[in-house]
Amino acid sequence: LVFGTAAMIDGLIDRIEEELGQEASLVATGGLAPEIIKNCKHEIDLCDNLLLYGLKLIYEKNITK
Repeated sequence: LVFGTAAMIDGLIDRIEEELGQEASLVATGGLAPEIIKNCKHEIDLCDNLLLYGLKLIYEKNITK
């Protein structure tokens, strides 16, 4: 399952970058992300707390109004 998921992600990245005509910045988050991205051919950054960072930004934008 891990290798299959990594292969699907690599294929999707290849198609997106081909459509964009340039390399994309890649960030993974979630429980199994560390296991999957280490099996991907592309360089993917890991951000365990991406959701929390986003929620904090939303909170800060609303609290200052």
